Order: sequence, then C-alpha cells, then structure tokens
Amino acid sequence: MEGKLFLGDETRAFLEFVEQDYEKSVSNRAKTSFKKNKKRDLAILSFFLSSGLRCAELVGINFNDLNLETGKVSVMRKEGKKDVVPIAHFSHKYITDYYEARSSLNTDVEALFITDYNQTIRKISNASINKLVAKYSEAYKVRVTPHTRHTFATRLYNVSHSQVLVSNQLEHSSTKPTELYTHIVSAEAKDALRKL
Repeated sequence: MEGKLFLGDETRAFLEFVEQDYEKSVSNRAKTSFKKNKKRDLAILSFFLSSGLRCAELVGINFNDLNLETGKVSVMRKEGKKDVVPIAHFSHKYITDYYEARSSLNTDVEALFITDYNQTIRKISNASINKLVAKYSEAYKVRVTPHTRHTFATRLYNVSHSQVLVSNQLEHSSTKPTELYTHIVSAEAKDALRKL
C-alpha cells in the first residue's frame, strides 16, 4: 500500500500538476472540458487529500455545509451521523476558488459539487468522481483513488504522532485502525535512520 500513498511534497506536486501541466497532455476537446471543470476538479482532489473524507461523504456536502472562515465542513458520516471535519490549509486556495465560482451559478441544486450535463445542473455522482480521479491519476502516472484517506491519515500521523487525532478525523470508533499509519511512519523513520 505504501507505493500508492502521497507522502512528503507529493500531494502538492500532484495538485500543481493538475493545475499547471495536465492540459498540455490532452486533446483540444478534452482541454475544453478540463477548463470548464478545472476549479471544481481541483477542489475535489484537494478535499480528498486534505480531509480524509470518503467519496460518499464528499458527494453529500451541500453548498452551505462549507465554512471557509473556519476551514471546516459539515458532513454526513456513515449511519447518518453529522460531523464537522477540519480541512488542511494547503487545500483552502483550491476550495475557495471553486466556492466563489460555484456561488455565482444560478441553480436550486444544494450540492456543493455539481456537474453540468446537457445544460442540466445536478449533484456530481460517486462514479463521476471516481472517473475524474482516475483520469488525473493516470496522467500523473501515479495511481490515486478516491480512497486517499490513507494518504491523508499517514501524513496527519506523521505530523501529529497522535492516533487519537487521526481516528477522530477519519471517524474511526477506536484507534486500532490507525495502527496501519503508525507502521508506515515507523518504516519511514527506520529508513531515514539507515541513511544517516
């Protein structure tokens, strides 16, 4: 699993690739679609990488659930439980850019993340998010999935060294599932010590 995680500066490098370089590698037709959805797609990718949300939780966010001032979002967790989740600071720029563009649209759709298909605006689907993540991942040559919770959790543990903090952010009922992330960070530390 470690080979599928973005650790260190890879998260920023991936977002910068999508923002600055992705369109150079696609056809003119694909470029048009990319430019139309660029802010939304960057917000979705950065949300995953900065919050540890599940795909269904991300799809379920309504426009009014996001608080840009506090950097937090209200989400509906598994089993219908409402929760407030903090978002890492590096994603705020992407989320704010999209939020401002989204707020200028005249639509009754409450969902934060929307799609415009044949001039019909509707909430984006899980399948659409899976496709967009796969598209950018393939272009970047590193396999990323909407299950980037592992990347987020490993990076959060690496900074905080707190299993409790990681388990709360991911809405785990105990710290047991976070042992996976402590193992990865411990392996990194061992490797770093070998290189000294």
